Amino acid sequence: MTITVFGASGAIGKLFISQALDEGFGVRAYMRNPSKFDLKHQNLTIIQGDLHDFDKIRQAVKGADTVISTLGPPLKHTYSDFAVLEGHKNIVKSMELENVKRFIPIATPSVKSAEDQSSMLTRMPSIMAKLFFPSAYREIVQVGWVVQMSQLNWTIVRFIAPNNQLLSKKIKVSFGDTKIDWGISRADIADFLFTQIQDKQFIRSMPIIGN
Repeated sequence: MTITVFGASGAIGKLFISQALDEGFGVRAYMRNPSKFDLKHQNLTIIQGDLHDFDKIRQAVKGADTVISTLGPPLKHTYSDFAVLEGHKNIVKSMELENVKRFIPIATPSVKSAEDQSSMLTRMPSIMAKLFFPSAYREIVQVGWVVQMSQLNWTIVRFIAPNNQLLSKKIKVSFGDTKIDWGISRADIADFLFTQIQDKQFIRSMPIIGN
């Protein structure tokens, strides 16, 4: 099985790639600057490109079994270049053209699900994001819309406060109906993303995960 990873040079992307390689998967890692990526493996292919390069993105997803995106908007108050949104538009279009169906991106609960129950978990992230990171809020919501409107078998994995704690494998899923800690380790996020490659439970769904 071959997995294409966008956001490969980020912390969650690196953890995911290491786990996938350890499990024997082939990985294509798409990134703008490979010099920042020090992982080497016989089953790892590095593809250099940016999020505006449709042809490179299409090349990266062609023939893949699953596509993972750990891309997220920058946590700045305001900005004008919605590169992450443009990247997801290019990823979705490329996957549809290449008939690659399984897509697993990340988001926050600012991206709303029809399954959400009204709670602090589902309401507060949007309130805080609109106040402190309005551009990032607009971008992530639009990313969620692009993914949901696609013909792909997507799972949007939502979380709030990633940290650098060790892998616990004690992950809870909520849609606002179950109490969970808002913090979750990046290692656990990567592990949950990996489980979704073959888990069908959350196809076209948006689980919120926490420890």
